[in-house]
Amino acid sequence: MERVTDLAFLLQVTLLFGALAWWLTPLRHPGRAMLAVTAWVALLGGLSVEGFFADFRSLPPRIFPTLLLPLLLGLLWLRSDRMRELLAGTPLQWPIYLQSFRIVMELILWALYLQHRVPAIMTFEGRNADILVGVTAIPVGYLCFIKHAWSPRVAVWWNVAGILILLNVVVHAQLSTPSPLRVFATDPPVTFIAYWPYILLPGFLVPLAWLGHAVSLIQLRRA
Repeated sequence: MERVTDLAFLLQVTLLFGALAWWLTPLRHPGRAMLAVTAWVALLGGLSVEGFFADFRSLPPRIFPTLLLPLLLGLLWLRSDRMRELLAGTPLQWPIYLQSFRIVMELILWALYLQHRVPAIMTFEGRNADILVGVTAIPVGYLCFIKHAWSPRVAVWWNVAGILILLNVVVHAQLSTPSPLRVFATDPPVTFIAYWPYILLPGFLVPLAWLGHAVSLIQLRRA
């Protein structure tokens, strides 16, 4: 079952990688953008296999750059003229629909918990409410921008809530690692994110979720 869970995680990453490549197709040089993402994923994979991120005693934690670097670069990229044109041509519901992938991610985390590879605090049985964002993503996108039954303000506040809920998960994960910053004595500690393939959770999926919210909020502000 552990192998199945790992493959399910990699399949999810692959599908999201493909969706990102498809979305970026209208750009002048989409291949360059995806090459940068591919190089980043390869770098994370190589470092995680070598055990670079497994040193939780270092300060600042080595896991931090895996999250912050793609997030900051992504936010800067969203401010470019090319990305503004792409966002203008992207339906408002698409970035919201994207967040439905968090349902699958939460089920994977729950499976990891049952396998005693992740503590309960990281699942919907603990302090992780992220599945609510995934479950409500398609209804919010549909009712706000297809059916027009809800005001776009609902989507604005939904995005804000999604950002904060994900921040809650990230904070609890960091405070549950066996680092000097540890607050929660979970069993097991949160160490799975330091290894392949789960290094892609902080290094790819979490930044993707936050950038998806950023895209949606930028679109709504301009609309």
